[in-house]
Amino acid sequence: MKPIVLAMLVADHYYRDSSSGKSIITGTFNSINSSSFPTKHGSCAVYLSITDIAITGEVQLLFRRADGSFSMDLPTWTVECPENRHSVVEIGGNISGLPLPEEGEYEFVVRWNGMDICSRRLYARHIEINRGE
Repeated sequence: MKPIVLAMLVADHYYRDSSSGKSIITGTFNSINSSSFPTKHGSCAVYLSITDIAITGEVQLLFRRADGSFSMDLPTWTVECPENRHSVVEIGGNISGLPLPEEGEYEFVVRWNGMDICSRRLYARHIEINRGE
């Protein structure tokens, strides 16, 4: 049985407040603008909210072009099975230097024990920068 992803956000930053235990997510977005490609996006974060976890398992993010011409595995998280499988588990992490080889559609894919269970699209767009000349 696969868990249910309740939410998946791409943002500028993520952290967990040590006092309250709350997840702090700032600057959600679904596209990245760049004046040239290839490029690297300086910093971004991914936040997941998951429920219906029946067993302890591994969550991994895969970042790829939607057409499959580029992909990158990100480190895995071990998710312990909660006492109540209907509990909500929050996971988040920051990514530095996200590679964007070219303009187009990308996606973060969530894998549970090697099985794709969710994805989130992200668009890389070319923009012209007016230098005021």
